[in-house]
Amino acid sequence: MPKPRREKQNHLIYADVVDSKSKAGVWMGERASFRDKQARILEALKDRTDWVNLEGAVMVISAEPAGLTVIAPNPTLPGVIVLSDGGSPAASARLQADAEDKVRAVMAELGIAEEESAA
Repeated sequence: MPKPRREKQNHLIYADVVDSKSKAGVWMGERASFRDKQARILEALKDRTDWVNLEGAVMVISAEPAGLTVIAPNPTLPGVIVLSDGGSPAASARLQADAEDKVRAVMAELGIAEEESAA
């Protein structure tokens, strides 16, 4: 049976269709310059991680725990998506949390405010 659509107060907190906001990432306040902020965050992350060139994103390579994390700007919402894959669900969760912490640290240093994510 179809579920009724959630009430949307704005497109940042209630992302349409796939509900991407609740899945992964670190979200900044919506501003006209959010794409510039996304680029600054990704550039600053390169100094703190082992990474490979990935057009428009950063791929972090980790040995402990082993796995990969892709950090990329969300193309339609003002945020940075963090997707991690490790050798186990626990490793993936740790990679995810570590990467989100790094993104938050970079944002704080750059003076970019974080928004609360949707519940």
